[in-house]
Amino acid sequence: MFLAPLSVPQPLTDINVLLGQPGTFNLTCDAFPTPKVTWFFNDTELKNSPKHKIETKQNVFSLTVNKCDHPDVGIYRAHIDNG
Repeated sequence: MFLAPLSVPQPLTDINVLLGQPGTFNLTCDAFPTPKVTWFFNDTELKNSPKHKIETKQNVFSLTVNKCDHPDVGIYRAHIDNG
């Protein structure tokens, strides 16, 4: 079994979103085994819901916040774990 160290060639960056529009955070992460990414908003873990859409496509991990409003302003972060 081969392991590859964790590499984050595209880290999270701040985004600005118009009121009522979706905002998407993208994180590119390379590692083996494939990492698990957990998303947080102000230290609260986020799950898939009508408000939050969490997706993984190959090595790109995305969080979309739908219909952004004032309560959605805060600190978003991703915890990356590949065991």
